[in-house]
Amino acid sequence: MSKTIFFITNSLSGGGAERVMSNLANYLTQRGYCIKFLLLNGNEQVYPLDNSIEIIIRKNDKEKDIKGQIKFIRKYMKNNKNALFVSFFTHQNLYTILASFALKVKVLVSERNHPLASCNGKISSRIRNYLYSCRYCKKIIFQTKGAADYFSDKIKNKSDVIPNPLKDGLPDRYNGNRKNTVVSFGRFETQKNYELLVNAFADFSKKHSDYTLELYGKGSHEERLKALSTQLGISDKVLFKGFCPDVHSKIIDAKMFVIPSNFEGLSNSMLEALAIGVPVISTDHPPGGAKAYITSYENGILTPVKDKEAMTKAMCFMAENPEKANKMGEKASILKETLSSENICEKWRNIFDELLEVKK
Repeated sequence: MSKTIFFITNSLSGGGAERVMSNLANYLTQRGYCIKFLLLNGNEQVYPLDNSIEIIIRKNDKEKDIKGQIKFIRKYMKNNKNALFVSFFTHQNLYTILASFALKVKVLVSERNHPLASCNGKISSRIRNYLYSCRYCKKIIFQTKGAADYFSDKIKNKSDVIPNPLKDGLPDRYNGNRKNTVVSFGRFETQKNYELLVNAFADFSKKHSDYTLELYGKGSHEERLKALSTQLGISDKVLFKGFCPDVHSKIIDAKMFVIPSNFEGLSNSMLEALAIGVPVISTDHPPGGAKAYITSYENGILTPVKDKEAMTKAMCFMAENPEKANKMGEKASILKETLSSENICEKWRNIFDELLEVKK
């Protein structure tokens, strides 16, 4: 029986899904699996991989060469009929399922974002729903029950819900006096709506002028956010820190972490901030990842999506009630064990073994 798994992705850049893939790959390699990556568009690799993991890069001139990507995947399917092929991104999911047509290979896909946002238009959604429900797609993994509930019973009946594993080596919760900083980390893109956070911080700063906002990450909205900070007269208080591999050690003693997203699959940054005990404010974004882990005013605070006033109010509460804020952080930090890499990777491994018919 085969214990070979191909992970299919555009590249291994610094996103959350790529981190989960890399984490899983290393975990499985250490347990005797043969792991290979098919990179469809680029050779970028941010997260470390075990030296035994083979990375196969598609040589291409056109990033959106859909036919070329399907042919590339299908070539490896034909030569590895006993392997399991795993994809984490919606478009690559569809290419992988299409590549498997009329071949006796096993395909598992994972929907990592809000289902209403991962496809553009009704036609694309119908194609996705058809391919997810077809017999060539053996299993679908969702991050939250809310995401699974967007789909038909036929799709849900062959699905499982597995949250993201936490990054290994997260620091322990900080117990000292916290700095007057509001922090966040992620991609500066439309989905993340950092404009909301900057606007809310400007209002918060009128009452709490001794606070700074520290933003870790990068993205296409960075210059826009800097311009907005200048326009609001808070450019000296909004600090852009860039991408930081050890971001958790930088934010461990912050007064609060804020995630302003319009939607998420399941936010790694939110889970990590909860796990290290930083008091967390999050929008109650669809399809329900935040409310699956945060009970408002018990282990964090939820605010409506795009609601600047509610976010400002929540930030003021955290600043003005440090004991209650710290209690929220303390309760949230139990996630560090619940969502440990070991626990979550074992859930994946059990599903992989079932599909590969690995005997225990």
